[in-house]
Amino acid sequence: MATERLTEDLLLLTRLLRPSRHTDMTQQQYWLLRHLRCSGPQNIGELAQALGITTGSATVACKRLEKAGLITRTRQAEDERVVQVSLTDTGRTQIDAVRQQRRESLTHLLQVLDEPEQQELQRLVERLLDAAEAQGFGEMKKNDRHH
Repeated sequence: MATERLTEDLLLLTRLLRPSRHTDMTQQQYWLLRHLRCSGPQNIGELAQALGITTGSATVACKRLEKAGLITRTRQAEDERVVQVSLTDTGRTQIDAVRQQRRESLTHLLQVLDEPEQQELQRLVERLLDAAEAQGFGEMKKNDRHH
C-alpha cells in the first residue's frame, strides 16, 4: 500500500516538473532535444532507439522541430536514406533555457527540505537510479544523469 501511494506521488511530482509546464514543447520534443544536446548529432534511427520510440515518431518530431528552427536534418551523401539530426544554435539555447527553468523549479521545491533531508533524498534517488540502470530502464546511461 505504501509503495502504491509513493508511486502515485512520484508520478504527480514528475507531472509537475515536466517540460511542457515551462514551454510549448512536448515531452517527446524536450527529450529529443535534450538527447541531442547531451550526445551530439545522430541519425533518426539512433535517436528513435535512444528515446524508445519508432523511427516514424522520431521523423515526425524532427520535422516539427526543424520547422521551429531548433534542429537541422541533413541527408547523408553516401546513403540518402540516412538523415543526420543536429541542434541549431536556437535549439541549443532553447533546451538549455528549459533545463535551467526545470532546475530552478526543482531547486525551489527542494528548499522545503533541510540539509539532512536533502542528503537522505539524494542517497535514495541515487539508489533508484542505480536500480533503474541495472534493470535497463530506458537505456539510461550513468553519464546521462549529469547532463
